[in-house]
Amino acid sequence: MRRSARLAPLLVLSLAVALPVACTPLPALQAEGTPAGRVARESFASLQAGGVSVGAGIAVDDRHLLTNAHVMRQAGGRVTLRRAGGGGEATAHFVGASPRMDLAVLRMPEGFLRPASLAPEIPVEGEAVWALGPEGLGRSLAAGRVERPWIQMRGFGPGFTARLGALMGFSGGPVVDRGGRVMGLTTALPESGGATVLGMMTGVDLAGFAQGDRRQVFILDIHEAMEEARRMGALPATRLALAD
Repeated sequence: MRRSARLAPLLVLSLAVALPVACTPLPALQAEGTPAGRVARESFASLQAGGVSVGAGIAVDDRHLLTNAHVMRQAGGRVTLRRAGGGGEATAHFVGASPRMDLAVLRMPEGFLRPASLAPEIPVEGEAVWALGPEGLGRSLAAGRVERPWIQMRGFGPGFTARLGALMGFSGGPVVDRGGRVMGLTTALPESGGATVLGMMTGVDLAGFAQGDRRQVFILDIHEAMEEARRMGALPATRLALAD
């Protein structure tokens, strides 16, 4: 049975919107040659609202993506999907949000993205991980290592923490293992300090760039998220995205 732990809820600040930074490579180009490369090319989308990146999503079957509920609240419930390689856009339709964790399900046109493969259920302490974020943040790829393999974050759900160079705006994007399999969704900053306020004031996550892979990030577990989405009736009962 998995261990359960809690982090002090007053320390939790979810990842927020970052304003675009011009002239940065698209996410698929930044991820090329890394374990996140295939996911970026085939299964990942930037979520756009008003022409600005508000977060990211990952395809889990031919019609549905998962992202964070706080991303959809920030976007006002309406987003456009943009492929990570710049290969087109599509309208996303909001299916539902979980009352128990920071999870939202979106529907996309069939075949717009390919479903990602899922990692084994339990991360390992010290395991290398890579996170994908949307375009326009200054960088869309971060690398790090698993810190706490299993925790329960009140208000956000079950998952794990990593020391990972994710930026504000990576919310809802996938964290993958060395095999390019999705482990979870980048969700919150347990040790945020003044990072959220500073980022919102400047439009750039300066604290994130400075901290690099020392930043602590909470990742919502992908298997728990899939089970919750099926429990909500937002996904078919049979899992369609299987691990390699």
